[in-house]
Amino acid sequence: MADVTAVDRTVAEPLAEMLNMLGRTDDAMVAIDGEMRIIAWNDAATRLLGYDSADVLGRPCHEILCWRDRCGDTICDGQCPASEVGEPDEIVPSKQILGTSATGKTLWLSASTIIPPIELRDQCRLVHLIREVALPPELERVIVERLDGWIPATAQDNGHLAVLTAREREVLQLLTEGLDGSAIAETLFLSQATVRNHIQHILSKLNVHSRVEAVAFALRRR
Repeated sequence: MADVTAVDRTVAEPLAEMLNMLGRTDDAMVAIDGEMRIIAWNDAATRLLGYDSADVLGRPCHEILCWRDRCGDTICDGQCPASEVGEPDEIVPSKQILGTSATGKTLWLSASTIIPPIELRDQCRLVHLIREVALPPELERVIVERLDGWIPATAQDNGHLAVLTAREREVLQLLTEGLDGSAIAETLFLSQATVRNHIQHILSKLNVHSRVEAVAFALRRR
């Protein structure tokens, strides 16, 4: 099977094998060394964030990830506290954050962090597994409130939803209910890859650029 993970050539072979294994996932996988440089990047990271591995390997992670909290404050910079080696059994909680793709699109993301054994941390400080998540309930409420005063959609606007297949409308409905891709896949008995394809078709057909915009589009037409 061809590798789905690009690993920096300076990484030792045993660690490279481990990163290749971790990269065989539908989640974006980004590995970072002790100097907070990106040393591994899988195909899913390219699909999600839009950067080719050749553009990111060796670069400081904060220059690529650009993470912010839900208030828009920067949480990913050159002074990242994760650069400090912690306890041998260190655990980092998963976080929901705002990221930015290569094209400048804002993404609502969930990031899990794997901390390697302490003897490997000079070579690999941490590994992020990143996935896009559905619209958080508090943000959905804000959208609903803002849409409440909009002029009702025209018949032509409503016709936009008619371009979706029945399955795509099901997926869009579940997105508006706050389900993420994995939950939608489980609900509809589909693979996560199939759900991702449906979502991409929805974005294309509705001429929107993110799941948030698609949900806002659907909520406006309720």
